[in-house]
Formats: sequence, C-alpha cells, structure tokens
Amino acid sequence: MSALEPRDGFNWSRVIWSRPDASPSVLCSYCSAVLPEHAVPLILFKAAGDTAQFCRDCQVRWWGFQLDDDDEQES
Repeated sequence: MSALEPRDGFNWSRVIWSRPDASPSVLCSYCSAVLPEHAVPLILFKAAGDTAQFCRDCQVRWWGFQLDDDDEQES
C-alpha cells in the first residue's frame, strides 16, 4: 500500500486545520478558494479529529490527482 503524499513545494504550515467541533468550512484549507456546493474535496484527518479539505485545483497541483473535466458537476 502506498501513502498519499503531497508534491514537492507543498507547505504544510499553510494548511488551515478545522477542529472537529467547528462548522464545516466552505473554503479550501490550502488556498482558501471557495469550494463549489457540489464539490468533492480531498479531506485529510488527523488523529485528534482535525480535518483539512482541498479544492479541485489543489488536488491536481499538490496531490497529483488526475481529474476529468467531465467529473465536475454544475450546480
């Protein structure tokens, strides 16, 4: 099994982690882009329950995801 790791240049200190008792954010935890209503963000969890979510652009740029334009749904 391989681990999911960000690409070179990713800066962990820029990630804004949300606490488990906080309301879900509508912003990307890395670039602060607004997540579209029907977006499916990449969500990372820490052992303490904190979460970080990443927009489509950050998924491609920093995590190496290959997403089809057809996968994006319009609201």
